[in-house]
Amino acid sequence: MTDGSTYRELVSIRHPARKLTMGIFIALMLALFVARAPTSYTGGIPLIGEYVPLKLNAVYIIIFGPLVALAVSIYLWAIIAGRRSFRLSDVSFFGVAFVLLIVALGALCLQYFVVLAPVGHCDRLPNYDFLWTNQYGDMRIVHCMSGTADTNEETPFYLRWQIVQSWVMALIPIVVAWRHVRRNIS
Repeated sequence: MTDGSTYRELVSIRHPARKLTMGIFIALMLALFVARAPTSYTGGIPLIGEYVPLKLNAVYIIIFGPLVALAVSIYLWAIIAGRRSFRLSDVSFFGVAFVLLIVALGALCLQYFVVLAPVGHCDRLPNYDFLWTNQYGDMRIVHCMSGTADTNEETPFYLRWQIVQSWVMALIPIVVAWRHVRRNIS
């Protein structure tokens, strides 16, 4: 086998697991872009359009994007575990891909603390204090970048226990990394 064919095998995405891996990575990168440029996304989902009653915005993407990515990653691990054999290019591909997924997922989860805050508290960013304190009451989550007034009109509320919500955001990339390392060691 020549170096050219090895390279083609490494970057080939013919297998459904490779396609799903690349899809997750592209979706995470788009979610990270929307999180940092919240006015660039109008809330419409291609092919679904007005059938979704919820107007998605950057805040929803920051909150639910990591949870969806974790669920799809678990499904991907199940697909990979079901394969009987791996080529060397598969091992290399999934190793690099999961490192990139962990970095992108960690960056998206970090946006929860860096750009989101309760109404009226955008001046005290980042909100790492939610990891050890809890503020009671109904508090709407707002995106604290400039020009997000329209986005902030239709945002969700924090859970009653913000500390739980914050720890979930902090632990999702760690769980994904742990699962990847654990699978590669055993």
